[in-house]
Amino acid sequence: MIPAADYERIQKQLAECLKTVFDDVQVQIGDQIHYKGTNVVVTSRHFDGLLAEQRFHHVVRAIPKDLYEEYLQRGVVWFELTPDEAGIDLMRMPRAADVKNRAAAIEKSLGEIDFFQSISEYFAKEPERASLLRFEAVREVLKRADFDEQEIERACLYLILQDAFCDAHVLTDLVPKHVSESAA
Repeated sequence: MIPAADYERIQKQLAECLKTVFDDVQVQIGDQIHYKGTNVVVTSRHFDGLLAEQRFHHVVRAIPKDLYEEYLQRGVVWFELTPDEAGIDLMRMPRAADVKNRAAAIEKSLGEIDFFQSISEYFAKEPERASLLRFEAVREVLKRADFDEQEIERACLYLILQDAFCDAHVLTDLVPKHVSESAA
């Protein structure tokens, strides 16, 4: 929880550490900006195309642990917005929990297209191309497999359920679990 007298100081600290990942970041801390209570509003064009949980994940990972745990872990409502979004836009975005009851069906559909093998092959020669922020390759592989936009979004939300928030997480954390050594 952030004491009101510290809003400006924490806001500046937060902006400084987030600039390393989001070069255009703006941070605003205040009461009831978009929702009841203390709101932390992080704005960047880099959030465009990211799902809500991807945004939060990437923001929190860029914050020093002591700053996060002392002031930002409890008692605040987070908003990670693009410059043209309002808080309500973020609140209406789908979440991984929305697909939890469909996880088995989504996993099956990914298996039917040999998704994890396809991702492995996509990065076989250049694994460093895997995005540390987005699901660029994931979306491309799914599009090539004729998934429509809604199916792609659900698959991305399923990957978030598996603790993968970008291409790099899928490649390093999920591919090894799903692709046998003999097939890799």
